[in-house]
Amino acid sequence: MRIVFRVSPLILLAASYLFAAMDGTVVNRTSGQPQAGVQITLVKPGQQGMQTLGTTVSDAQGHFLFEKDQPGGGPQLLQAAYKGVNYNKLMTPNIPTSNVELDVYDVVKTPAVASITEQMMLFEPNASQIAVSETVVIKNTSNTTYNNESLGGLRFYLPPAANGQVRINAQGPQGMPLPRAAEKTEENDVFKVDFAIKPGETQFQVDYVLPAGTPFTFHGRAVNVKGMSSAGPMRLLAPVGVKLDGKDIQNVGTEPKTQVTIYNLTAADLFSLDISGTGSLRTPDPTTADDSDEPQVVEGQPRIYEHMTWLIALALSILAVGLVFLFRSSPVRSPYGK
Repeated sequence: MRIVFRVSPLILLAASYLFAAMDGTVVNRTSGQPQAGVQITLVKPGQQGMQTLGTTVSDAQGHFLFEKDQPGGGPQLLQAAYKGVNYNKLMTPNIPTSNVELDVYDVVKTPAVASITEQMMLFEPNASQIAVSETVVIKNTSNTTYNNESLGGLRFYLPPAANGQVRINAQGPQGMPLPRAAEKTEENDVFKVDFAIKPGETQFQVDYVLPAGTPFTFHGRAVNVKGMSSAGPMRLLAPVGVKLDGKDIQNVGTEPKTQVTIYNLTAADLFSLDISGTGSLRTPDPTTADDSDEPQVVEGQPRIYEHMTWLIALALSILAVGLVFLFRSSPVRSPYGK
């Protein structure tokens, strides 16, 4: 008696995935040629953080090979380190793992290849403090990466009343928001962020809190990386219920969707403005708000709370991106609409 075993094509496909490989070429988009000698790491996000699956170096033809990856089990990340800058490529399960192109760029130290295309400062005061969120979008239209550790990718003024407490997220082209440290500069209360500005758009989110009442006078300063141009004035944003006054600002209208009042900063350096009222773009849902000052008793927290810091940072960055797109499409966004 002959016994015939039939193997499902799905099983064969799954078995082949167990031994799947990932290969490709590192391409230097500045020269347009394959790039040799680039260190590449394949990592996989997981509950325990980033798991390294392998590390290799591109050969003389820019080719690289990982003999075993883990397709079908969630996204993976290719990380290339070239001339002090990291370049990432997200590999989702639907992307082919053969003949992958991983882009890198030559590095320049001059900030002239980049310019600030959007710069906004949002004020959200309540009875005891003012939350300040500054969003800066920098565009690099060249085929090189700007990276200068001494100058930084961003410079900003932090009021002394913030006591040096600031949270910064930086997001490169097609990347995820990454927390970055603020570094002191040679100027008092002026800080820099060491972050490479790659071709495309890079966004910075700077958040801090000032103790305040109503009304309150805010003293600020417009700063920039020396040699980096700006496409227009800084925009100051006031939510519904908040008013800004001062000789250094100009009311240019209201954003129709959010009803945020938009002001242009007319001062070139130091400026001051009076803030009155209270309001926020992140007002909690009144149907779920709890007026009690007593702490709530809970039996335990879900595991998602282990990643709450990252989730909050991501949510704030998404909010900032939304604001950028809203103001780009707003009829009062001039002169950016030129």
